[in-house]
Parts: sequence; C-alpha cells; structure tokens
Amino acid sequence: MNTIFTKSVIIIVCLPLIFLFYSCSGDMEESFDNNVLNTKTAVVANNSAVEMLNVAYGEHPQQVMDIYLLENRTVETPLVVLIHGGAWVAGDKADAGFMKDACYGNGMNVVNINYRLADSTINYTHIMEDISSAMAMILNHAAEYNIRTSKIVFWGGSAGGHLALLYAYNYDIQNAVSLVMTLGAPTKLDDKLSLIGPNPAEMIGLLATITGKPYDLFWPLDPAYADASPYYGKNFKPTLLIHGEKDPIVPVRQANLMRDRLVQANVDNVLFILPNGGHTGENTTPEASEQANQLMYQAVLHYSN
Repeated sequence: MNTIFTKSVIIIVCLPLIFLFYSCSGDMEESFDNNVLNTKTAVVANNSAVEMLNVAYGEHPQQVMDIYLLENRTVETPLVVLIHGGAWVAGDKADAGFMKDACYGNGMNVVNINYRLADSTINYTHIMEDISSAMAMILNHAAEYNIRTSKIVFWGGSAGGHLALLYAYNYDIQNAVSLVMTLGAPTKLDDKLSLIGPNPAEMIGLLATITGKPYDLFWPLDPAYADASPYYGKNFKPTLLIHGEKDPIVPVRQANLMRDRLVQANVDNVLFILPNGGHTGENTTPEASEQANQLMYQAVLHYSN
C-alpha cells in the first residue's frame, strides 16, 4: 500500500505559531496517490452542524470536551482530536482553539479534550485514562453523531503532543488513530542529554510530576520514565513531528530521537525542523509556512481515507 510517508523525511521549514490549513495545490499533490483527495459526498438528511461544549466524560471538573460537528457530515468526514499543552500541569482546551478553527473551517469534525492536570496525585497514567474515557464516549456515540470510528487524527502541542503520541502508541486499544501530528513534543523522558534545558530545576520538577517518580541526575531513573515515553511505544502510528530548531524548552534532539525510532521500526513519519524556530514555532516566515500547512492538510486527508 502506498502512503505519503514511504520513508522518513526531514524537512526544514518555517511555520507560524497559528497553523492555518490551505487547499492542496502545486507540487505538494504529487507526493500523494491520485485517490487521496477523493472524498465521499453523500449527504445525510437533516444532518445539521453541532456544537457541544463541556461535554462531561467523567466526574472531575476537568474531564470535559468540546465537540464540533460539521453540517452535512458523513462517516467519511475527517475527525481530528486535539490535546492541549501547558507543561502537563496547566493549560486548557481553549489553548487549542486555533487548531479547532483551522480544522473545522476546512471540512473536519473536531473534538477538543480537557484532562486532569498533573499534580502530586495525578500523573500520566491518569491522563491516559482520561483520554481513553473521552475516546470511548466518542466512539460509543459515533452512530448518533454520524462520525467515523476509525482513521482518526490526533494533534497535540508541547506536553499535549507528548500525550497525543503516548495515547496513540500505547493506549489506543481500538486502534482508531491513524495519524499523530505534534509541535514541540517531548518524546523520550529518560534522555538525560536533553529536556533539562536552561532551567533544570523547573524541568526536573515537571518530569517528576508527570511520571509520579523523582528525577535523579546521577542514578538510573524509575521505569515510569520509559513507560511515559512515546519513544518506547508498543504500536507506533504514522507521525508528523514539527519542532523548532532553537526550541529552548524541548530541545530538537527529542524530535530527532523519535524520528530515528520510527525509522528503525519502519513506521511512516515526517520530521519538520523549523529554522530558528522556538517552542511554538515563532520566528518563521509565511511563505514557508504555507507549504508546511498544505502538507499537514494533505496528511489529515490521506490518513483519514
């Protein structure tokens, strides 16, 4: 079967903080099978647009999600699930609003998930439970919502990218995820050559919080650091990694390590390195970002097909 990620590709591009999807055109289409952009056009009668905010999938106040469904959607309409960032301990689904607008405005159903933020009692295992519960609820209501149950795309930024990768690789028991796209995602939490960065005390504290185990610079880390790392995933999925070349928070080494692991596992992947880019892709140019955004758009269509 042909795919767009037939082999690992490292592309250095510039990408703005706010991603906007554009219609596909020009040379970018040549990297796809001719049937990739073919879409199903069947329309369900009385299939109106739906906006459901703060839908509870659990009892905790943070266990809520927003669901945006297109008018005239079908079970073939792409579905993108958004996981917000915030260093695991902060943030809100509203922070991923720009991605919601981009996806929904370009013909995609969207689910934007909140989860319990990490603290002294909440770590990655609990957050994975939250995402799993949200996904179970979505899939259980798929017939009612008239949405797909497979070939779902995950997107996450920063800590949200880490969580999106970890869920897709290790916790997607329905095998519903077909593509993961990330920006500035930590991928290998036990790599002592990176992640500590210019503010080691803060990062060490965050790593200890998300894993639930102390961080030790001089002794082997608890196995939780590997268990919480997408790098050690059990079921890799096609992956689009976007990372700033000069990211001061999550060094680009994290993206390179993940790319190398996916290559080793013979899994479709693309790595975009943003020249001079920071953690959120700042300091980039609009011209190069359009090319990158077209590829993102095409990737969603391809892996939803």
